[in-house]
Amino acid sequence: MIDPEKIDYRKLGFKAGLEIHHQLKSSRKLFCHCPAELSADLQKNPDFTFHRRFRAVMGEMGDFDPGMLVEVEKGYLVIYHANDAHVCTYEMDDTPPFWLDMESVDTGYKLASLFNCESPAEEVVINRKQYLDGSITTGFQRTMIIARDGHVKLASGKKITITNILIEEDSARKIKAEDRGRTVYYNLDRLGVPLTEIITDHNEIDTPELLIEAIKMIGINLRLTGLGRRGIGVGRQDVNISIDGGDRVELKGVQDLSLLTKFCAHEVCRQHALIDIQSKLASLNLKKEDFEHNYIDITHLFNDLGEGESAFAVRLPGFENILKTEVQPGKDFGYEIFEKCNLITGILYDEMFHSGEMSPGSIRMMNRSDDLFINKGQDGEIRAILKLAPGDGYVAARGSEKPVLHTLKKTVERCKQAFDGVPQETRRVLPDGNNEFLRVIHGKGRLYPDTDTPPAPYSMEKFHAIKEKGWTRPLDLLQKYEEKGLKLPMLELIIRDQKVPLFQKLVDEAKVPVSLAIRLTVEIPRWLRRKGHDSEIISQFTMISIAGNVMSGKLQTKHLRPMMKEICMAPKENQSSIVTKWVDQNNKKDEAGDVRDKWPDDARCV
Repeated sequence: MIDPEKIDYRKLGFKAGLEIHHQLKSSRKLFCHCPAELSADLQKNPDFTFHRRFRAVMGEMGDFDPGMLVEVEKGYLVIYHANDAHVCTYEMDDTPPFWLDMESVDTGYKLASLFNCESPAEEVVINRKQYLDGSITTGFQRTMIIARDGHVKLASGKKITITNILIEEDSARKIKAEDRGRTVYYNLDRLGVPLTEIITDHNEIDTPELLIEAIKMIGINLRLTGLGRRGIGVGRQDVNISIDGGDRVELKGVQDLSLLTKFCAHEVCRQHALIDIQSKLASLNLKKEDFEHNYIDITHLFNDLGEGESAFAVRLPGFENILKTEVQPGKDFGYEIFEKCNLITGILYDEMFHSGEMSPGSIRMMNRSDDLFINKGQDGEIRAILKLAPGDGYVAARGSEKPVLHTLKKTVERCKQAFDGVPQETRRVLPDGNNEFLRVIHGKGRLYPDTDTPPAPYSMEKFHAIKEKGWTRPLDLLQKYEEKGLKLPMLELIIRDQKVPLFQKLVDEAKVPVSLAIRLTVEIPRWLRRKGHDSEIISQFTMISIAGNVMSGKLQTKHLRPMMKEICMAPKENQSSIVTKWVDQNNKKDEAGDVRDKWPDDARCV
């Protein structure tokens, strides 16, 4: 495996695309009149529950989407928590959708204008996008393309193409899973909340640093408009990654940007290793047809199996060394197979074993040997039973017979896939930077027109009026205040904290230096929040008064934090008197001979 700390991304042909999802402000859900808000106690105290099982549906071309077939294989029983305040018969899939929320559609066209889209849809066509993981009761998400062919400009001057802007309904919130993941619980309050999806061209981002820059710039553009919701969980992004010789892999649910470089590095390592495995298989003169679904019963080798449990193994010709090939830090190819089997069949990791793990230097033998249910003697007997030739490997599994045989079936299928290199998959990121199988990437059969909702025409005159009105974008603000000392990272904080109007009033009208404006709008309020105080209680008038007193030397900067803390703890009507009190105290000290701490014109925040 290549060193994840020393990757030359451009040399490997790294490409990345974004799918940014963000909930939109709206008074109602997208296809019904339930409030677009979350319930604090629905998870524990639902008014009622109901359950569903899902099956795949043919697409318009008469075939099944392969990703949907894998979802059906998981055999989920899905239990939904619902209440009367946030859920109606639409979320339960008992009635067709109500008329589309045009407020959210308007927001979509505003975003199309913001991101410079040249191809707005003259008619909004609602489509169905299949999801069979239980997160949507209908088995599909209603989604619509608003516009195409846009771009976002980065601070470096580079333009990242935005291929599509969509409006769609958000999914349900997952509560928990039981029965080895076969029973899944969802909370329905979030289902149907309007959501935008912004998709970028995957050919234009060739380093993780550029990827992070694009995510941040799209995010602060969204925040600056005020069109999106705020709070935990309202925004998330998926990242599509490939390298030369590899294929598209979607990393799902990337939240922590501080880990994004690590996520990219570990996926690049994985794709590079899978390409190397493909090359090794070609040199071994093996064929896919050599891998047979011939599962051998080895139950008699174990005396610790539970009632009704059995053990089986399958021969994998030429795979002994490939199974123990490290594909990500701390994970070999065999364990990657196990992750897929665990998700689909429910078999646990300590109920699966591959022959490479008997080697002293194997990853699980070195780090988690207690997970291995086969010892050296049993390994020898299994090799004899399977009649393994030198270089051959095997995978064994134990437990209830049906999931065990299903596990070995998926193992053989995954080994055959290795001949083709990197499979197109959606994968879930893990805290250690690695990722694991979630589902097969869906094909065209997943998407088809909704037969319940007619297309909605949209006036191009209205769209052009939105464009003419124009937007203030983050780079406009940066250009305006950069000469006064404003830097992009601090501008991002100002936008995220929704302090742009106050910042501009301080700098433009009160003539406050940028550095002091940042301290008053971002640095001290964030410090107050960490101390448990509500900094929003400090009025704009009070902030301007504080800034003026600092500028004139009537207040010392070292007193700002304790003074603003006192303001947060007092009634709102006392704010002016508290400022006056601190000014008086400062002046008394000044009369006693203290040196005034007048704010210098060229001061900078630290």
